Amino acid sequence: MSADILQFLKNKFMDELEEAEEEHPPPDDIPHHSYFLQIREVLKTKSITPSTGMKDCLYDLSIALTDCILFLEKRKMKINKDSSQGQGQGQGHYSLPELWFLCKTKRKLIHIKKKLFVATSHPVVLEQTSLSAVTDVATTSSSGSLSFDGPTIDRYSSYYFRVINIANLVVGRRDLDEDGFSKEIGIVGIGGCGKTLVGRTVFDSSDDVYESRIWINLQAILKGEIDFKKILKAMLKQCDGGQRDSVEVEELLDALCKALWSKSYLLVFDGIWDINLDWYFRLKERLEWGNKSNQSRLIIITTRLDGVGKRMVGPNNLYRMQPFSNEGIRELIEFNYFETERLYLPTEHPIMVKMQDEMIYNCHGLPLAATTFYTIMLNQTYGGDFRHILDLLDKSKLVFCLMINPKDDANQGNDLLASHRSMWGRTSVYDISDMSLDDLRETLSYHSNILDRLRIVVFGGDATTNRVLQAICDMELHLTPSIGVMPLGTQVNISISLGWGNQISDTDSKPAFYLPKLRDAEVILIDSWNFVMRTSIPDCLEIPDTLHVQHVSEDDLLNITLPIIVKIKDQQHQWKKLKLPRSIRSIVCLNMPSFPGGLDPWGKPNFRRKKERNFTSSFVDDELLEIIGFRDSWHIEKFLPLNGHGTRLAQVHQIRFELCKGIAKHIYMSFDGTKWKQHTPIGDDNYMIEISYSSKTRMLATSTSK
Repeated sequence: MSADILQFLKNKFMDELEEAEEEHPPPDDIPHHSYFLQIREVLKTKSITPSTGMKDCLYDLSIALTDCILFLEKRKMKINKDSSQGQGQGQGHYSLPELWFLCKTKRKLIHIKKKLFVATSHPVVLEQTSLSAVTDVATTSSSGSLSFDGPTIDRYSSYYFRVINIANLVVGRRDLDEDGFSKEIGIVGIGGCGKTLVGRTVFDSSDDVYESRIWINLQAILKGEIDFKKILKAMLKQCDGGQRDSVEVEELLDALCKALWSKSYLLVFDGIWDINLDWYFRLKERLEWGNKSNQSRLIIITTRLDGVGKRMVGPNNLYRMQPFSNEGIRELIEFNYFETERLYLPTEHPIMVKMQDEMIYNCHGLPLAATTFYTIMLNQTYGGDFRHILDLLDKSKLVFCLMINPKDDANQGNDLLASHRSMWGRTSVYDISDMSLDDLRETLSYHSNILDRLRIVVFGGDATTNRVLQAICDMELHLTPSIGVMPLGTQVNISISLGWGNQISDTDSKPAFYLPKLRDAEVILIDSWNFVMRTSIPDCLEIPDTLHVQHVSEDDLLNITLPIIVKIKDQQHQWKKLKLPRSIRSIVCLNMPSFPGGLDPWGKPNFRRKKERNFTSSFVDDELLEIIGFRDSWHIEKFLPLNGHGTRLAQVHQIRFELCKGIAKHIYMSFDGTKWKQHTPIGDDNYMIEISYSSKTRMLATSTSK
């Protein structure tokens, strides 16, 4: 039922948007039309699945569309009324309440798109488009009105109102008339109070308002006294990209005047420390900011020196920055205003939850201090400079799907599940602890169209990994995805053999650490094996349901306490009985050179054994099982080989165990870390276990794999 409701809401939005586009074609475009188009594409290309917040997202989306249509219609009515009364001035400009609405709606649409993208994405797709890279316009004025990408608006939203106040300085009190204006604005405040942050927001949000925009970081280009030539060169480079190494100041000024004279432009001089302002007034005189022109020009300066600001732009054009409130700092964090790229720091991540209040308390309302805390949280959440990792992964076009079994390690497993779901979304990270083979096959089939780029990451032990491999083998795919294993729990022989270690640390579990390793890992083909159990009285078997399988993969391990008869196939493909030394009390069959927890009981055969019995070292892709005998048995759910020594019995493609009637009523068995007691036959009952080579499976191995 919930899925039907979501589909209804999705279709409702699609139909309403289509009707609105027909009713309001360009130039009377719907406000934030580009965002609605982006969201429509997300809904078209992604499957809607019931998940937390999906219904609310779609409700909010329809409400936002309705609000934008009403806004457009009211504005058209107002413009028509003003025109009929001869008040046509300023028709292209928005009032402060209108800017408030547009900024609030834009931020809402950005978050709706982000939530929908996460909720409709199953794998961790590291090639998604940046939400913040797409800009929209909150004004259609060609004479210098600004649009601002501010956070959600409420009465405590100090960041938004700082930006709006600066916008009001620009559009509310102009020195010249509507045909053209020059405006100088100064942002003044103590170090770290957010002057550059606010100035950058104005700069970034006006890309389609001005023909040319120039940002000069004076602290970056000047290492001491003011060098006017360096400033001019930096300005010209942003105008035309040209390099001018040995040109005189007057020639540079002439070139700059020529480049900017016929254009509307925005200039920002960030970080003015020096009281020597001759360069500024000389530039102002040559570019004629005080004269009327047919183009709009906006000049913004930021400085810690109040007196300098007054001298440059006048006392009426100063905006004095004050420390942010706690709510303002929280707002900056939650809306990622320290990041203009697509990197997403999830507010519900355990590290974020733990550190956010501490950061707000200690930064004392200064965004620069909050930025430092933000970087720390970013590194602790992702494990390093994850933006660089994203860029590298984008080039490889790989798609990662994470499968975690928290039951393999209750503490670390649950932490991994919570933290990764907060980063990638619930539908991108699977809890497979209670998933059946059918559930796994259904989940994997969702990614069948990207198998060549898909890499599945399994956080778990041998049994968890084998269940995933079992599901893949059952699907009989022409091309199987590559599997990487992150060790979780104690039974991690597959992970050890392939070079991923025997225990994942807090550092290893960060995406910035393991994703590059998985990207660079070698894809190898390793052996998979059939495991078949036959008995005439199946009700007597005490085997977990997960072991009722016809096909198993990797690390096929069988530990059997005698009495049994062991048979192997000879070169003529005939079954023959394997002669066992009288001292052998248990048998292990290995496909991996690791058991248990890193021990290699097969070892390297000496020269005599190689010659007499044709033994080779153990490899994961030689289509051979290593059969090893031990003098000790498995007791109290612990298998403890005496000093790690084993007796090499055989290397085979196929082996059969026939259980015998004897004094013991059951024997102890273990399959990939899952242990059970197997009843021995009664009377003439027949119990048989057979393991045989099946096929190859694609796995990811490191350079340290065995």
